[in-house]
Amino acid sequence: MSTNRLPFTPEQKAILAANPFTLCVNDYTIRFTKAFKEYILAEHERNKTPWKQVFRKAGYDPDLLGQKRMENIIFHARKEASSPGGLRETAPKKKNAKDLEKKRMQTQIRELQEEMEFLKQQIEFLKKTKQIREMENTCGKNSTN
Repeated sequence: MSTNRLPFTPEQKAILAANPFTLCVNDYTIRFTKAFKEYILAEHERNKTPWKQVFRKAGYDPDLLGQKRMENIIFHARKEASSPGGLRETAPKKKNAKDLEKKRMQTQIRELQEEMEFLKQQIEFLKKTKQIREMENTCGKNSTN
């Protein structure tokens, strides 16, 4: 699948992130608050406001977003609104993946620390066992003399 999308520039990302309706923005993706989704759907349905004007009223430059992106935003907002869960704020998937990976790493670190502690205990046990054997061998030789 080929995409002709251009990434947002750092300046554009800053403009988009400054809008209170923006949940998060990265190079290619912008996510919106639940309030934004409710607003655009209500504004369009209630006042029959054209979509470009709805975005403008919400503080977004339609030219910055682009026609295809606005169509996708509308499509997904409508789809989400008609779903059993209704409108919601969705966290970016990459963040969730990063959080999951961080938790996995923390679990692995904790398991390795526990294994290391267990191995230290085994080493101490073996040292003491060796000392006892050496003492028994030394005492056994002394008692035969």
